[in-house]
Amino acid sequence: MPVDVKFEGMDELIKAVEALGQKGSRIENAALREAGAYLAEEMKKEAPVRTGELWDSIEVSNVKTKQGQKYVEVGPNKDTNWRAKFIEFGTIHIRPNPFMSRAYERNKDEVQNIIKQKLKEGLGLQ
Repeated sequence: MPVDVKFEGMDELIKAVEALGQKGSRIENAALREAGAYLAEEMKKEAPVRTGELWDSIEVSNVKTKQGQKYVEVGPNKDTNWRAKFIEFGTIHIRPNPFMSRAYERNKDEVQNIIKQKLKEGLGLQ
C-alpha cells in the first residue's frame, strides 16, 4: 500500500539552501581575490625594478573556473607577460631571476591561510 508524504515548507528550505550557495560562492570569490592581492604584493617585492613597467603590470585576474575549480591568476598582465618569461626563466644571455616562483614558494602557506580565514569569517564559523 503506497503512502502519500507531503512536505510543507520545502520551497522555503530550497530557497534558503540556494541563498547559502550564492553567499558561499561570493565568499569564496572574495577569499580568492584577497589571497591573490596578497600574493601580487609579495610578487612585486621580488620583481626586479628597472623601469617599473614589470612591477606595475603585476595584477590579479577575475575569479575563473576550470573543471569545477575556482582560481585567480597572479602575475604580469598580457602586455608584459612575454618579457616577464625572459626574466623568470632566463635566456642564453640573461640569468634566470625566478621572482614569481620565489614569491609563490615563500608565501603559499600564508595564501592558503588567508583563504581559510576569509571563508571561516564569511560563513560565520569563528
